[in-house]
Amino acid sequence: MSNYDPRYQQADDPTLPASTPYPAQQENVRAGEPYAQNPPAGRANPVPPENPNVRRANERYWATAIISFLLCVLEIILALRFVFRLLAANPYSAFVAALYSFSYIFAAPFTDIFANPALGRGSVFEVSTLVAMLIYALIAWGLVALARIVFAPALTSRP
Repeated sequence: MSNYDPRYQQADDPTLPASTPYPAQQENVRAGEPYAQNPPAGRANPVPPENPNVRRANERYWATAIISFLLCVLEIILALRFVFRLLAANPYSAFVAALYSFSYIFAAPFTDIFANPALGRGSVFEVSTLVAMLIYALIAWGLVALARIVFAPALTSRP
């Protein structure tokens, strides 16, 4: 493992003129401009050209991260609904009422698939909420797979 510092390499490199300043101290580089516009003579360009595969990988990462985040938020909301219904939480509590009304938007398409058995005094085992959680997880998995296909690295032909 070596400690690389270009200032010391500059002193040891006989091909560079002695007056070549450290790249961060050059006058022709203004704040906010990439260093690649005016590289000093005799040095390699420190800013590589933009690779389209790196850009696509970043887009793929962000697409999957956003989809996964939204799925986690939705799954947490539906899991809270399931647990509160199972434990017979007071539906007149402000938090529980808001949770039930907001989560009903996502659970409503699945309410008539299975019967929701009552377990006792107000306690309900909501199978429809579990089905909703499963279906939304499968949809998110499909969207992530689609994002990985759409933002896959471009194939290049090699001679």
